[in-house]
Amino acid sequence: MAMTINNLTNTIYGVILNDNKTLAALESELGQPPYKSPAKAPVLYIKPFNTLNNSGNEGNNGVVHLPADAKAAEVAATIGLVMGKTASRLTVDNALEHVSGVVVAADLSLPHDSYYRPAIREKCFDGSLVFSEIYATPKLETLTLTTLINDEEVNTRHLSELKRDAAQLLVDVTEFMTLNEGDVLLLGVEYQAPQAKAGDRVQVTVDDLGSVNFTVDSAAQVTDSGIAATETKVDAPRVGRVLIDGVVTAVTQTDDGQVKTDAGQILAESDVQWLPPVEIGSVFALGLNYADHAKELAFNAPEKPLVFLKGKNTLVGHNAQTRRPANVDYMHYECELAVVVGKTARNVSADEAKDYILGYTVANDYAIRDYLENYYRPNLRVKNRDHCTPIGPWLTRADQIADPMQLKLVTRINGEVKQEGTTADMIFSVYHLIEYLSSIMTLNPGDVILTGTPEGLADVKYGDVIETEIEGLGVLRNTIVDDETYFN
Repeated sequence: MAMTINNLTNTIYGVILNDNKTLAALESELGQPPYKSPAKAPVLYIKPFNTLNNSGNEGNNGVVHLPADAKAAEVAATIGLVMGKTASRLTVDNALEHVSGVVVAADLSLPHDSYYRPAIREKCFDGSLVFSEIYATPKLETLTLTTLINDEEVNTRHLSELKRDAAQLLVDVTEFMTLNEGDVLLLGVEYQAPQAKAGDRVQVTVDDLGSVNFTVDSAAQVTDSGIAATETKVDAPRVGRVLIDGVVTAVTQTDDGQVKTDAGQILAESDVQWLPPVEIGSVFALGLNYADHAKELAFNAPEKPLVFLKGKNTLVGHNAQTRRPANVDYMHYECELAVVVGKTARNVSADEAKDYILGYTVANDYAIRDYLENYYRPNLRVKNRDHCTPIGPWLTRADQIADPMQLKLVTRINGEVKQEGTTADMIFSVYHLIEYLSSIMTLNPGDVILTGTPEGLADVKYGDVIETEIEGLGVLRNTIVDDETYFN
């Protein structure tokens, strides 16, 4: 069956440094600062929804537009595993049973040298991930991928040369996070893949399986204030989503703080199972966006936004549980203002950004410092664990907040204040972040930007009740639990 952007709604994960050829080429460099040693865990990244491009399905000639300032893009041939069912803590013996099919993929990126920071600008431009149709899962280790540019063969990859084959990669990834039905896991891109410039015709083909075909073109024409925008609106000042008898139900907050359904049913906050307050698309998170927090972690404040992406598996609603794995020494909260995009945005200026915001909510983006490798920050093993990002309970409409850059943030552990700050101390404001991201890629309704946390981090233990509160937005609460409680 053909894969389209509309029927692929989950998370796309890629992995770098997963083939022996690349590791051999970088052997000397990986031992030097800032890397110091090869990565132990899979080095994963996320492709947001704006990158998806199914126009190059076999038999079609798709188009990939280069960013305005780019002269060429690297074309990395790979295979994507399409998950057919939920996958958690897999074994080598059962891993491939969770795969419903595979796609041939061309993962394009702008040339870059460093793997130390997430390459958002380089790897997340619109239409940069070209997929084939979904094919039945073949014997993967026998596959050879061939890349042609203008009908000339420029690269050949053999999946037998992967550091982690498909089964082992699934095992290592699902050790710390869940892959859901519809997620795609790319098996890896090659170091310094062939480059294609505007006007080049590209084909990535796999014998006896399929191919993708596309032309690289110059930058697409867009207006200065966004492209033909879809839009999401909310009518009430505060809205949320809950499960009632297993049904996703939209709710609003009453004047006395209770929960009201569209049918008029009034419920206590504690009587419902909370979901994230809106249907969320891509999740962008900021690292070190408060100078005091950067200093707290012994880092210099960044000169430009340090952005990474999070998968949907990380999100969980109000009053939920977050797991602290066994044998962890330091796991901390991060109280963050979450900005929800309300309409399609491309090349939006900071002055215009307010008009593209649907509303704001509270997020708590937990991190486990034990798993941080000084290699590719942030390591998804630190920041992309299941249910490590509670969000909610309410989405407060943007016009209800006079100035998002003047809000107090507070975190309490078991009622004791541990973290206090203000959004006024952000290095990059809410509006600057929208300008920055929309200059790189298209932001879509439902996309969320987590804007970073101030200083005041502390370790959390089993049984701790954590409350993160932002002025005017409400209190988000969750409980830290051990492995046995979480998995049972």
